[in-house]
Amino acid sequence: MLKNKSFVKRTRKGNIVRTVKEHYLRDDINCGLENCADAVCKEQTTKPLSAEPRSSTQWGAHYLVPDTNAFVNQIDIFERPIINNVVVLSTVLDELRGLSMATYNRVRAIVRETERHWFVFSNEHHRDTFVDRIPGESPNDRNDRAIRAAGKWLTGHLQAAGITPVLVTNDEDNLRKAKGEGIAACRMDECLGVYSEHPELLDMMGS
Repeated sequence: MLKNKSFVKRTRKGNIVRTVKEHYLRDDINCGLENCADAVCKEQTTKPLSAEPRSSTQWGAHYLVPDTNAFVNQIDIFERPIINNVVVLSTVLDELRGLSMATYNRVRAIVRETERHWFVFSNEHHRDTFVDRIPGESPNDRNDRAIRAAGKWLTGHLQAAGITPVLVTNDEDNLRKAKGEGIAACRMDECLGVYSEHPELLDMMGS
């Protein structure tokens, strides 16, 4: 599926030109779960997410889906080997590339560690998770909405496998909206509370 975006801009010489940007949306992007029963996912080979991730009383078996600021502010924690089965949204990677190349590269390095079970979900190119920017909407608000759209799709998609994607964000507005849309979501300190055997993680947040 092809979507066209038109932009009008003024050149240095003062001329007005219209630019058309093509954005391809696909229906063959998988969720990353190693034994997903979905027909599309079965055909894919890159499926690093474990079918038996960490479980908690609050969410049961779950994956973490951090927003951009979670990575920017707490990348040292995410680099700890205990933080596994993380879904990295392409929206988040795009934001990281613009905000902090150092953090972007550190996240990419973790994704390459296969034993960590991290997966980049291309929500910006998925037909069911891409969202257009609404007129008057800020880029940040649009990206937050894209993150929630991906979280909602993953919630429904992973339900059959008994796994809950949990959005990790300290943005109170995004947190409230996510919960209102039926998405499991928590602040970073709540997320780390699941790792009770590693109290040093919470200490790292305050350092």
